Amino acid sequence: MSAFNQRIQPLRDLMKAQGLDAFVLRRNPNLAWAIAGRSHVPTTIDAACFDLIITQDSATAVTNVVEAPRLIAEELPSEITVKTTKWSEGRDPQLPTGSKVGSDQPGGDRIDLGTEVEMMRASLIASDVERFKEICVDAAVALGNAMKQVESSDREIDVAGLITHSLWQADLEIAFLGVAGADRVHKFRHPLPTYAVVGNRVSASICAKRKGLIASVTRIVTFGEVTDQMVSDYTSIFKVEAALLDATVVGKPFSDPINAAIAAYPANGFDADEWTKHHQGGPTGFLPRDWPANQGTTRLIAENQPIAWNPTGKGWKAEDTILATSAGVQLLTNDPDWPAFEVNGRTRGFLLQR
Repeated sequence: MSAFNQRIQPLRDLMKAQGLDAFVLRRNPNLAWAIAGRSHVPTTIDAACFDLIITQDSATAVTNVVEAPRLIAEELPSEITVKTTKWSEGRDPQLPTGSKVGSDQPGGDRIDLGTEVEMMRASLIASDVERFKEICVDAAVALGNAMKQVESSDREIDVAGLITHSLWQADLEIAFLGVAGADRVHKFRHPLPTYAVVGNRVSASICAKRKGLIASVTRIVTFGEVTDQMVSDYTSIFKVEAALLDATVVGKPFSDPINAAIAAYPANGFDADEWTKHHQGGPTGFLPRDWPANQGTTRLIAENQPIAWNPTGKGWKAEDTILATSAGVQLLTNDPDWPAFEVNGRTRGFLLQR
């Protein structure tokens, strides 16, 4: 079975179980998952540049005459046929409607099965696991290479420029880019880059995307002396991350790691309410986060599910992308040339001292 058919077989099984004649995929992350490709043109809108009609024996992409040639040449698997519309016409009239049609979003009197589709793409097939591992390493190395070029006199936007250049050279698009220098790193958990000079510390976080799959990484550079207090605080946030990783078990609810983190913050020198000041991360893959996990999340951790935890506190952050498997957690965003240290038996990214 081809990779495309392997991905959508659970969708066809769902259609059969629900008595549906067709299914319409419309959301960007779901389309990127289905085709292992780029479903967007502008990154600033939810609407994809095509819709995908799935039946038990066919797959048809509906797009306009502008996008069709590129999609056929560069993005769509050979199993998908293409139906084109004029650029001046909407795609909705070409899509099946009614109670015998499912979709990943409401509309057209279709059956909304968006949650079920999200759960399907939570488990990567083997070929996507291998692709994701490459993306994660490339993202970590690209970010690391950029951070090694940063000077303390750079502005945050200069750092963002270095990172952007490095990511695109590695064929990685930017889904999110945060940069904080010494003055802002304690103030904001999602620091979009500004004109501020970075000073003696800079923290950068990325969500980097290739063919729909997204890797999340944070790396921190310090200038000057690394004090014992800095090392202690930095180690402490990684001990919180270790609690999250230890509790990430396939078949267990996403609430388990969150509850472990809630307990780990005060146990490692943070305020007991530190966890309330920023989400701790959650499932990823085809979105930076599908949703932030919380202490009430009952959704179960799936086999081969990408996850990115991101505990923060005292101006420090731990963030890498992992794969949950029945054999244990795999850390994917590894950069062999970045300084490392060991926390709870795992090799983790340390501070880069300049």
